[in-house]
Amino acid sequence: MGATTDDLADRWHNTLFSVRRSIRYHQRRRGFYDRLDKTSNMLSLIFGSTAIYGILQTNTKTLALIASAAVTVFASINLVIGSAQRGRDHTDFMRKYVELEKRMLGIESEERLLEVAAARLSIEAEEPPVLHVLNAICHNETMRAMGYPKEDLPKIGICQAWVSQVFDFCESSIQNPKRESEPQPTP
Repeated sequence: MGATTDDLADRWHNTLFSVRRSIRYHQRRRGFYDRLDKTSNMLSLIFGSTAIYGILQTNTKTLALIASAAVTVFASINLVIGSAQRGRDHTDFMRKYVELEKRMLGIESEERLLEVAAARLSIEAEEPPVLHVLNAICHNETMRAMGYPKEDLPKIGICQAWVSQVFDFCESSIQNPKRESEPQPTP
């Protein structure tokens, strides 16, 4: 094939890095949807109780109507988004990527790398669209975990990080820092 051992090691490292980043991404998405589901259910319960209280008490019709409307809004949002189902989906994706990482714990070989790449493409074909800012945040976390220097991390703004679970905000502004040489993880 003509590929060198160094080339295989680089591609192996890059694939392992990508798999680990994907695990972090799906962990974060699962956590977001779990929190959204729990928060929505909690607020629905609170406002449902408030609505019942408002109905039972005299002169609290306005309170009952507002609380009932709040229950309807929170339950509708949770139903439309399907946060519980999306959380389970991201858990499944995370597990699939963990299985890929397990495969990569063996001896580096061209055949195993191609097998992992094919499996990874199959997983990616099933994934929902990626939130690029969140993916960049996970990229930075993975770089830190794998020992890359802090100077090599792309800069992500506070506003970008704050809304990263909902939508991409100025994702084109995220750039890799310019370096003279190729960064390598610290041992």
